[in-house]
Amino acid sequence: MSYFFIINPNAGKKRGNIAELIKDVFFAGKKRYEIEFTKARGHARELAAKAVIQGFSNVVAVGGDGTIRETASALVGKSQILGIIPCGSGNGLARNLYLPLDAGACARGLLEWPERVIDAGLANGELFLCSAGVGLDAEVARDFNARKGGRGILPYIYHGALQFFKYRPVAMAAFFNSKRLEFEPLVAAVLNGRQYGGGAQIAPDAYLDDGLLDLAIVKKAGFLKTLAALPDLFNGALASHPELISYFKSPAFEFHLRKGTAYHLDGEDFICDSGLLKITVLPKALKVKAPR
Repeated sequence: MSYFFIINPNAGKKRGNIAELIKDVFFAGKKRYEIEFTKARGHARELAAKAVIQGFSNVVAVGGDGTIRETASALVGKSQILGIIPCGSGNGLARNLYLPLDAGACARGLLEWPERVIDAGLANGELFLCSAGVGLDAEVARDFNARKGGRGILPYIYHGALQFFKYRPVAMAAFFNSKRLEFEPLVAAVLNGRQYGGGAQIAPDAYLDDGLLDLAIVKKAGFLKTLAALPDLFNGALASHPELISYFKSPAFEFHLRKGTAYHLDGEDFICDSGLLKITVLPKALKVKAPR
């Protein structure tokens, strides 16, 4: 087995010298490995493609969900296995896969864990692994990614609180399962796994390997009502608030939006210039290393 590590040096959480940790674990394990660092958005995808060409059997993303998404985009349909050492602000995919959030434990786990096959999502041609979203979450992602300074979960919460009072829902329509649905959501999120990251389980009945995507439509409500439901976002009981959230399952969703609407894929922000956002599941798209 061989391992190609792609490290994002600007990921949300710094956990010491991860490159040295990797060297200690994999040199001791007498494994072939190589380490590269990303230099800009999109670079992880290029490095992962390089790893595939060079014949590495495992390509490991060391960073947050954005780094993982880029790395995985070069591995879909390939024999290579995606490995993850989570160092991001939310670590959504790592949490969905029940990975430890300790870098050392994950590095050692890469030598022991079996491979698992999971689905992925495709939104207007771009891959995502956990979530695609329109509404408040997309605006928060755009603000968070545009800010200068440190990363981490606290700045994300700060921008989320600001946008809650600032954001005004807009009308949109979704087509799925031969039906049309019109709504003005606070959030319209399409999930491949149960959570965004940071422990927020917005779609607790979503699974990474069921061949379906879950649409969660969150309605705008008052601050106190939203605050009262917040604990259930983190304990997996958000469905107990049907006045706030609705769920639908389908292998594909088509959204009709205002032109220029922001959306996010695993926390990376995009603009839907055409106003048409097509999202589909890619069943059994990716091999990953995970403890179960």
